[in-house]
Order: sequence, then C-alpha cells, then structure tokens
Amino acid sequence: MWRRMRWLALVGLVLTWIGYLGAIQDPIVVHYRVALPGLGRPLRIVHLSDIHGSPWDMPEVRIARIVGRVNALHGDAVVITGDFHASKFWNPPMRLEDALRPLTALRAPLGVWNVPGNHDDPYWTRWVMRRFGLNLLASASVDLGPVQLVGADDMILGTDPVAGLHRAAGRANPAKPVIAIAHEPDFFPALPANVALLLAGHTHGGQIRVFGLPRLPPYYEAHRRGVFSNARGQQMVVSAGLGTTFLPIRIGVPPEIVVIELVPAGGQPPGRNSGTER
Repeated sequence: MWRRMRWLALVGLVLTWIGYLGAIQDPIVVHYRVALPGLGRPLRIVHLSDIHGSPWDMPEVRIARIVGRVNALHGDAVVITGDFHASKFWNPPMRLEDALRPLTALRAPLGVWNVPGNHDDPYWTRWVMRRFGLNLLASASVDLGPVQLVGADDMILGTDPVAGLHRAAGRANPAKPVIAIAHEPDFFPALPANVALLLAGHTHGGQIRVFGLPRLPPYYEAHRRGVFSNARGQQMVVSAGLGTTFLPIRIGVPPEIVVIELVPAGGQPPGRNSGTER
C-alpha cells in the first residue's frame, strides 16, 4: 500500500511539473479566417483572453513579452476579453496594476479594446484602466471605421450585462458589420440580431485535457475553443486564453494568441487556416 502511495505521489509530482511547464510556455499563435457580411476589406484582429496576471506563471515580464509578440503580428485591432487578475488558491496575488501596465505598450491602428471578466473587480478594474488610459468597452460601442465593436459587461460580476450589450448594439450603424466582445461564450445564444461575430474566452480550452478528460459543463464543453456558428448565421470565436485559474497548470491545452482574419463574405470559406492546429 505504501509503495502504491509513493508511486501515486511521484506521478502527481511529475504531472504537476509537466503542467507548470505547459502553463509558462510561450503561447502558440492560432489563425482563424472568418467571413463577415458587409465587410468592405480584409481586417486582422488579434484576440487575447484570460491573462490572469500572477507571480507564479504570468508575471509582468512575461506579459510584456507577450505584448511584444502581439505587436509583431500587426493586427488592425487588438481585443482582450477579460480576466486580467490572478485567481489562484494561494497568495501572494499579483497587483492588478502590474498585470495591466504592460498592456499599455500594445499598438494597433484601430485601437486596443478590453472587456472585464469574472475575476475582475468591477470597481477596481475600471479605476486602474482609466489610470493607465486603457479602453474598457463594457455595455458600450465604438466605431472602428470598417466595423463597429460592442462590448459586454461580465456575465457574472457585471451590471445587467445582456441588456447592456443589446443597448450598445442597438446604437450601431446598420450600414456596418458589428462585432461583439465578451468574456463568457454564454452571450452567444443571446446575441443581438445585428451582431455578426462574438469574440469570447473564459473556458481556458479546459486548461487540463488528458484523453478528453476532465470535461467541462455541457455548454462550455461544446464551446471550449475555436469557431462556432448558430442557426441565425452568427459566428463566435472562443480563445483558450493565456493564463491559468486556481492552479498554474496547463496540460494538453497550450496558451494561445488568436489571430482572426476577417474577410468579406463571399470570399474564401471561413474556419481555421491550414497548419494552425497545434
């Protein structure tokens, strides 16, 4: 019995170490091509999610390194779909200021736009983002020229998030395509009719995935990561994110930077570009 317990302890330590190395590895870059009705020209959006700044696996220096990689991708716009703050089982936590400061170096011609996640304190996140000059698009919209962007407040911590998203989308110019950004993919069934594309995170792609286990709750399991569409023709891209929650471990689900190549509808079929699956 003691021998079996020692072997189990050893296997646990090995898996923990493998998982930690997986959590701190450089993110892969995943490319998706999405056809967007009404789009006049191709557009590149770089999508980040679930940074979860943490001294364990996502310190300020690593966030800065990721920012450098994102800038090298030359996106027309950068969006970050929430969960900037750490959420681990133990302290010390990382200050939100230290997680957000490197993001001030992100550059994109059409701007860098953020929405809060379920680990982002509603008051403090807004205060620090204003201090750093970061754009928080919660229940609000912005015209980027080729497209309009609407942002949702968080589904869990936000104030009237679904209604706020609908109000923001209702102010959009009907002559331009509308893209929504939100932390949770739960917004997808409740998308306003004029929103063609939703960008979300939250699932971490499962974060730990060995032989298909463990499984997420049914809706998240069906929308762990990738491109999805519904019966109304709306599409959603879910990112597996960059950081970790609760434990600084990733197994079978590497951190990722998502690049979405938007093309006018009627061009090349949407979906994953060849060669981008890990």
